[in-house]
Parts: sequence; C-alpha cells; structure tokens
Amino acid sequence: MGLLSDPDVGSVKWVRVLKRVHGPVCFLCYVGALVWFVLLGHREFNNETYFSENALLPGLVTNEFNAEQTANQYFNELHSELQTNYEETDEMPVPWLVGMMSHIHLEVYTHNFTLRYPLGKGQVFKGTNVYGILRAPRTSSLEAIVVSVPYRSVGSHQKTTVAGIALMLAFAKFARPQKYWAKDIIFLVTQHDQLGMQAWLEAYHGLHSEAEPFHASLGSFWKPGTPKFTMDSFLPNIPFRGRGKKPLNPGTLKGRSGSIQAAILLEFSSPKIKYVEVKIEGLNGQLPNLDLVNLVHKLCQKSGIHHSFGKSYSWIRGRDSMDDWKNGFWTMFEMMVGQIDGVPDGNHGLFHRFGIEAVTLEGRDEMDPGGKVPRVNTLSRCNFYKLGIALESILRSLNNLLERFHQSYFFYMLASTHRFISIGQYMPSLCLLCVAMLIRALSLWVTTLQQDGDYNDKQTNKTNKKPSKHKLEKAKDSDSEEPGEQETKEVTKVKTPEKKKADINMSVLNIGVNYLLVHLIGYGVMNSPFMMAYYGSVYYMKPPEVSVYFGIISIAVLLIFITPFLPYLLRKGPISYEELSLVNILVLTELATVCLSVAMQNFSLGFAMAVIYTPLALMTSVHVRGSGKARACLQLLKRLVCLLVHPLVVLLVCMVAYSRHLVADESWLATLSRGSDAAMQAIMFSVVDSMLYGNWLFNLSTSILLPIWLIFWQILNIKVNAP
Repeated sequence: MGLLSDPDVGSVKWVRVLKRVHGPVCFLCYVGALVWFVLLGHREFNNETYFSENALLPGLVTNEFNAEQTANQYFNELHSELQTNYEETDEMPVPWLVGMMSHIHLEVYTHNFTLRYPLGKGQVFKGTNVYGILRAPRTSSLEAIVVSVPYRSVGSHQKTTVAGIALMLAFAKFARPQKYWAKDIIFLVTQHDQLGMQAWLEAYHGLHSEAEPFHASLGSFWKPGTPKFTMDSFLPNIPFRGRGKKPLNPGTLKGRSGSIQAAILLEFSSPKIKYVEVKIEGLNGQLPNLDLVNLVHKLCQKSGIHHSFGKSYSWIRGRDSMDDWKNGFWTMFEMMVGQIDGVPDGNHGLFHRFGIEAVTLEGRDEMDPGGKVPRVNTLSRCNFYKLGIALESILRSLNNLLERFHQSYFFYMLASTHRFISIGQYMPSLCLLCVAMLIRALSLWVTTLQQDGDYNDKQTNKTNKKPSKHKLEKAKDSDSEEPGEQETKEVTKVKTPEKKKADINMSVLNIGVNYLLVHLIGYGVMNSPFMMAYYGSVYYMKPPEVSVYFGIISIAVLLIFITPFLPYLLRKGPISYEELSLVNILVLTELATVCLSVAMQNFSLGFAMAVIYTPLALMTSVHVRGSGKARACLQLLKRLVCLLVHPLVVLLVCMVAYSRHLVADESWLATLSRGSDAAMQAIMFSVVDSMLYGNWLFNLSTSILLPIWLIFWQILNIKVNAP
C-alpha cells in the first residue's frame, strides 16, 4: 500500500512498465478469457461425471413396477374428464384428483392460494393445489420426497401434462403397499405452473403473506418496533412493493410431512415418448446437486430410456474430437444462455432456494416445440412401463439417502449428459476479464499519483531556489527582527505552494455525492414500474406492460441527457482531471467486483456482463480539452459504443436476434416489431418475477448495472483541463 500511495511511485520500474504495457495486457486478458471459455467444451478441459454420494446405490435394486395398465386407465379417465367438463375452462379437476388419491388411500389435502397482481389495478387470481401424502412405514415422517406434476388445461399454449398425472397416480398406487419406504412421498399437482408451486413451497415452510420482504421498508430490520421509512406517506395511492406485503398469499397447509430431501417433477403429455429431457436450471441460475443429475441420467440409461440435456443427446456420439468439441461447446453455451435471465426452466427451479435438490423430466417427441433433434425418428418409443421403472429407481435411490445432498458439486456446467465442467475450471475465464479491468484501474491510479508527484516536485524546486544577493543583504540589515520572526516568515513562504496545491486537489466529497446520487437514481428506476403501471392504467387505460416499457424508455433517454450535468450540481469550480480519473478507477473496481460477486451464484449472468462491458471499461478515458480533432473523433466513437451497450439497447438487440432466429424468413421490419414486443414482455416478466419469486435480473440491471453505465457515460461526456 505504501507503493500505491507514494508520490514518487512513478519512478518505480514496475510502474513505468505497467503504464507502457497495460493496454496490450488487458487486450490479451480479454481474448484469453474468451479462448479459455471456448476450450472448455473439449474433452481435455472437462471431466466425466461420477457419484460422490455412495449412499444413493443407483441401480442396485430389483425393479418391481408393473402398473402400466393402471397408468393407461388413469390417462384415459382423466382425458375423458377434461373433455367432458373442463374443455373450455382453465380450472383444475380438483374433485377428480381428490377422489383418485383418496381411492389409493393417501392422506389427501387441498391448498388454496391467492395472488394480488402487483402492477396495474391489482387484479386478484385464485388457485388450488391438490396433494396426497404416502406415510413411510419405517419412520415417523421426519423426511420426505416430492413427486409433482403441473396441471395444464387442454387449451393451454403449453403441452398438457395429462400423462404425467396418470403416471404419478399409477406409481402412488404401486408404492402404497410397499414396506421399504424410509421417507414420506408427497404426490403434488399444482395449478398455474410456477405460481402454484411457489405458493405451496411458501406455505409448506411457513412463509405467510404478513411476513414483510426485506426491500419493503428501510430501517425496521435492526430493532423491533423501529418506525419504518416507506413511501406511503408521500404517494398514498401507489402500491409500492405491495404495501409491505407480498402479492402472493400462500395460505396454509392442513397436512404436511418432514424435511423435503429431493423433488422429481414430471411433464409428460403422451403415454409414449421418444426421449426425456432433463431440466436442471433454477431460479437465479441455481443448480441441483450434481449427484442428483447424474442419478437421473444413469437410471434413465439403465431403464432403456433415451435422455438428453440441451444439445447433448445420449444416442449421439461424435465421430471425432472436433464433433465432440462442437457438441460440448453448444451444450455448455445453451445452458449458459438459459441461466442468464435467472428464470427456471421448470417448477423444480423454485425448490433450490429452500435447499431442496430437484429436477424436471420432460417427455419429448419428434415434433416437439423444443426444436429439431437429430436422428429422433430412429428412436424406439418409451411407454408408461419404462417411465415407471425409471421413476421407481430414482425414488428408491433417494430413499437410501442418510443425509441431505452435500457432496459433489453445486456449481458446474454440463458439456454433455455424462461430462461436466467444475467451478475451478470455468472461473478463470471470468477472472481474466476482471483482472483486465483491475489492471486498467491500477494504471490510472499510478498515473494520477505520478502527475500529482510531478507537480509537487515543480513547486519544491521553485521554493528551494537560491535567493538573490539583494535579498540576502536586506536580510542582514534587518537586525531589529527576532530570529523567531524570521523562521515564521520562512515557514510561511514554504507553505504558500501548498495552498496552491490544495486548490487543484480532487474533491472526495463531490465525487462521493455524485456516485451516491447516480446509484440512488438506479434505485428509483428499480421502483418506478409500480408508479408507471398505476398511472398508465388509471389515466391512460394502458396495460401494465405497455406503461412500464415506454416509461423505462423515457427515463433512459432522459438520463442520457441529464447525468453528464450531475457532477456540476454541488461544486463551484470546474471538474479536475484527477477527480474524473478517480471516478473512472472507482467504476472499474465496482464493475469487476459486481461481475465476480454475481458469478459466484449465477456464473452465466456474471460472465455475460463482463464480456459485454469489459471493452467499454477498457476504452473509457478522461477527455481533455484541446486534445485535437483525432482524439475528439475517437471520443465520439467511444460514446457511440457506450450507447450501443446500454442495458436497454442490449435487451432489445438480444430480443431482435432471438426473433430472427425463430422466424428467419420474415422481413426485418417485422422482426424489429416482434423483437420490440418481446423486449416489452421480457421487462414485464422480470419485474413480476422479482416480486413473486425473487428474481435478481431486473433489480440488478436497474440498481447496479444502470448506474455503472451512467458513470461511464459521464466520464465520456465531461471535458476537463489538462493536468
């Protein structure tokens, strides 16, 4: 630290080398990070999966499932029931489900929940879940396993799950008389997909609607009874964050079991499928324990079921190492893209936040909306018998667990169904990007210190100049002056340059106020959708997604024009070169820290942020007046690049590219329109998900990423005098 704060630091050899080579080193770090990430798909850079938990004993039991006929009977009865009574409604056949579970002799309960929509005029939605508990004969309900199926109506835009419900009921009837269960099994059918699952999990763990979320108020968390700071007194008509209450009222459960160890979710629309897709992505990029994922893949293979994950298919083998690398890279890349938004790809993703390992098994066919699959027509079909065998094997392995999943990996990426990349292998790619930003910050720091030291040296040389002969004679003649008075005058003369130096020093107060103000603006943008949706629905009769979308665009455009003037609000003089350089150093450090912190939970999101914003961070520099036309043109180009990586522009570009990928033969005008609509829906979903499920994406983008971008924009638009 002494080297970093010494004014003579510019004379140190490593500092001179750093100032000369930091640009190429940062560029090499950026390229090296991308190359490292691409190489992870090769077999030499990843590992073959294995089991760390020996208590699972996968595949060592004799399968006894023989309820294929029962599953077909349940399927036909439920299909007939839906066509007769529920064809034109979204309601769930609760009486039929309760009757079937009661006939199997399960403990059957219904669970009601209510959602007050947090935006707009606050519509109210209600739903019902049905679950039955199979009590384990060998224990006293201390632990449980969940088997769940989301109910989807016949008219839903998603695939129905009638076959999944039939398989679950058939397995419940098969498992009921068995005596080897050491854990309770909860058979759950949820309504409204993830909303019903979230309500059931909150009710199961005792999270009621009266429990205030952390962001509902500031100041009440350190001492009970402390007055809370809320916006109710200022804007009483706008429901900020649900008035301190969660919009989802989970209700209460009449019956429950013990601690849930694991969950298996089924999504089958037909009794016969071609292969099973194993879904693992959870909320905010969380993943289940790798042992559970390996268990599912291994037992699907043992049961004769073709299985896949992403772009990796168990029945496809590469012809050479190049094919293996391509398959591994695209599987890894698709997994990363699926994790960026933090939205789970199934109901299993909501279990992870409660410390419960869960996966979803989705049955797919030739014409599945998931995409075209190579050689899928050559696969033999799987029926209820094989699916039941696989489900029995998985649950009996989970029944052997002596404790929670704690071994193996919780942070990983999959290159195929049988190969994975650990956190120690993929984190160096992100670390290289952050190192590039930190090297840039260190170079700016030592440059600023050296310039300050050069100024001090000039002032010292002026002070230590030899006095003239006339001044020496005048000093000798002044015998009436006391020696102490002469010393005082000399000290005053020496301190005069220090006063001038203080005038050019950076103002830490101005820097801190501007930094805080920009982040407060980001916090305000994070809470703005509630106001936009309220006024849009009340005064303009617009739906919440339209009001929020165009409101955020208006705020973004307004901030582009306003933020460059914020540093001048609380100052009298001009902004110095040293002040703006320190702001640049702070924002580089903040961006690197944010990327690393986010990546510890969601690597895909942290890595994507670093890849997009590291070039902007490396090219941002303080603009000095009178630096020439070439530098002015370069600065204009930097501003254009900065506008192109605005969070809202990045979202719009991604949605347009995705729309073009889905429909490649339509005109570009239609693609832009479709991409704009997709961006509108994406913003709306991210806002609602942050309220209902705790998704980070919107809050992170507005309260952290947007302020960082605004500070870069300030640096690029403020001109300062030469140091």
